[in-house]
Amino acid sequence: MNELAGWMRTFVAVADGASFSRAALRLEITQSSVSRQISALEKHLGAQLLQRTTRSIALTAEGTAFFEAALRALAAIDEAEASVGLHGALSGQVRLTAPLTLAQARLIAMIARFQQKHPRIEVDLRLSDHALNLVSDNLDFAIRVGAIGDSRNIARRIGRASRVMVAAPAYIAARGLPQRPEDLWDHNCLSYSLLATGTRWSLAGHAPVDIRGNFRADSPDALRAAALAGAGIAVNARWLFEPDLAEGRLFEVLPAFPPLDMPIHLTMPPGRYLAARVRALADFLIEAFAADPLLRIP
Repeated sequence: MNELAGWMRTFVAVADGASFSRAALRLEITQSSVSRQISALEKHLGAQLLQRTTRSIALTAEGTAFFEAALRALAAIDEAEASVGLHGALSGQVRLTAPLTLAQARLIAMIARFQQKHPRIEVDLRLSDHALNLVSDNLDFAIRVGAIGDSRNIARRIGRASRVMVAAPAYIAARGLPQRPEDLWDHNCLSYSLLATGTRWSLAGHAPVDIRGNFRADSPDALRAAALAGAGIAVNARWLFEPDLAEGRLFEVLPAFPPLDMPIHLTMPPGRYLAARVRALADFLIEAFAADPLLRIP
């Protein structure tokens, strides 16, 4: 690697971590070496890339522009080296985001299998049920359930979220089971506030039904906890409730009218150069989703 590419990698590490010390740890060099390389890069470019204060580091306008260019350039270098086996294996960092419960139930195990094949690839996984901005958060791609977020993103459908309606034995004993979808109006239905369905649930084989209830949450885990506590009837991805259904802590409600599936997409920011390591992980996950009976598209 030539000197300029080395300076660029150091700059990207500083920008990613907003810290000279974190960059030094990540690159396994001294903090003074990081400082010298950044100074050399700024002198070479004739521009200040970082705004330094005693408490923080931020990108200047020139630094923001150079950061995107540096990512593309380094990705091209990595891919060129990998194409001729210069290092013998893919390496570098891949940054992605996904919903928490999908990651816990499936995605983390998939990533672990991928890293067994590619141990030099570092994965930085940001878990959030909110749609993070792929560009401003410097993410390579996202796994999204439902809405894909920014419509400018490049999206590929890779799976489905099979959903289920559940209630705890305590709730069933106290309130009984609905026999028809219309009966849900007389039950306490727990709502997932990040899903823009309002007070109406869409069920397979039936027209949408109106529901009401006294509990809303923006976390699937919170809905699961409320359902387990006997607070009411909840709807969410089947993977969230798998262990509880298997062990009898929750029971499926109206199995003849399951909630409609939701699409799962892999989304990428537009116009960004796709490094070989990013493409390798994305392709692996696409295959893993297709092999999972609960996730694959029918």
